[in-house]
Amino acid sequence: MPDRTIHRPRVVFSASAVQQAVACALTAIWEEDNLTDEDIGRVLGKSADQARKYRKAEAEMGTVAFAAAKREWNGRFTGPLDRLCTDSRPGKREDDKGASSALLKAALALSVALEDGEITPEDVRANRKTLEAARDALTSQLDKLRPGEVA
Repeated sequence: MPDRTIHRPRVVFSASAVQQAVACALTAIWEEDNLTDEDIGRVLGKSADQARKYRKAEAEMGTVAFAAAKREWNGRFTGPLDRLCTDSRPGKREDDKGASSALLKAALALSVALEDGEITPEDVRANRKTLEAARDALTSQLDKLRPGEVA
């Protein structure tokens, strides 16, 4: 069977990359929903001119405006930035064996926690690193289904 490993260039996390990810999301929402910059500005609590600057990656968005956009558009807004944060993470797992191990470790941790009949917030807190590694492993697998990507 041929080796189908795809080597992607390393994604760099930078201020301009963050602004570009936000701009990409806002532009997609702007086009898909047939919005104006005034419409976007209204959601963000900003002027139309400021909304255009965000959409063109010409300005950094504050946390209040970011939260308003996330509340309004959820993953449509945060998706590109979430991918940038994940893909640029140092030491990011690229192999499926590591993903499988992370999932199995989380399953074991939850199984042990469930031995007394319930999984408590303390159990989750004690296993947070393991559970987050499993979440990252699942996200890595789901990211293989990105639209437009050649497999």
